[in-house]
Amino acid sequence: MAAILSFNFLASASLIWIFAVWIKRIFWMRHFREFNAPLKPSTSILSNAPKVTVIVPAKNEEKNIPNCLYHLFGQNYPNYEIIVVDDRSEDRTPHLLENFKKLSPVPFKVIRIEKLPEGWTGKNHGMFVASKAATGDWLLYTDADTTHQPESVSTAMRAVLEGNIDFLTLAPETECRSFWEKTVQPLAVSSLALWFNSNRVNDDKNPAVLANGQYILIKKEVYERLGGNESVKNQVIEDVEFAKLARAKGFRVRFLNGTKLYATRMYSSLNEIKTGWTRIFTHLFNKNTSAILHKIVLFLFFSLWPFVLCATEKLFWLKHSSHFNPQLLILSAAVCLWIILIRFFGNRLLKCNPWYAFLHPLGSLVMIWILSICLFRSLFNLPSVWKGQYYR
Repeated sequence: MAAILSFNFLASASLIWIFAVWIKRIFWMRHFREFNAPLKPSTSILSNAPKVTVIVPAKNEEKNIPNCLYHLFGQNYPNYEIIVVDDRSEDRTPHLLENFKKLSPVPFKVIRIEKLPEGWTGKNHGMFVASKAATGDWLLYTDADTTHQPESVSTAMRAVLEGNIDFLTLAPETECRSFWEKTVQPLAVSSLALWFNSNRVNDDKNPAVLANGQYILIKKEVYERLGGNESVKNQVIEDVEFAKLARAKGFRVRFLNGTKLYATRMYSSLNEIKTGWTRIFTHLFNKNTSAILHKIVLFLFFSLWPFVLCATEKLFWLKHSSHFNPQLLILSAAVCLWIILIRFFGNRLLKCNPWYAFLHPLGSLVMIWILSICLFRSLFNLPSVWKGQYYR
């Protein structure tokens, strides 16, 4: 009897703690919206606009490259060129790029790579090769799975010029279309924002940085002084490693909200979500097993425990078990609904279907699964997998 009372007390205390933490999440969301407001699209034309070279690495991107280039062709920036790096594509990407050469309203180059040199990752090598052919004063690296508003380049350039920024990277609006995207992506994206506080990553004195390779705008002079992508040629998440290098060398690095400027559909299937986020989280935490294990425990306790407890008490009630505690059932159900309510509004902020907040337990299980794979890979120093290639 004493053991049951002790468990009920501890369970109730844990639920109150979880409830308080999710209340704190509301204030964090308000703070994030206030101090990380999206950059407002700029419709005015910059005078004496520096030339920008937009570089798009592409490997087997026949599904994405037409839409990406269509939006890049429509930029209101007055002085830019586009370079697409066709990195050993085996689909219709090369054929499509030849057609776009004829359609481009701006200077347009295609660089074909036939072989990846030893010691390089594919994207790093493509970015480095393109930088050698670039004639712009600024380099804008963006992925083939992105779509840009007409003000994307002009707004980003205005931000770097007015803020005296050397290295700008932007967070995108994340498109979620499939069941698994709507279930997992908002949770993964919000967790990333929570774990890597923007105030810290934008502090010039803090070595911690966050970067998004889908949108990196860097002064070409700075890029070359850092050694270009050759300096991080074997890194799987080259964006973060290059940002770390820039911060360490004293350059001004900023991670800003670009959700009104461009969008991306990161992954479309559960397997892509697993592979992509495994690669990201494994290397963002520097293969630190303690840090990854800590995040698994956070998900188990703050996201899953209330739902497990509620389901258990409901089962006890249905079976008329002596272990049933009505107060614990009511309290756990209330905490579960509270979590779902906060996730509901969080999904709306991320422009994802808010009703998928009711699948929070399922999304949490997937996140635990992904983090567990990260932990396993870190413990046994297994290679990362991306686009069919293995990287140590």
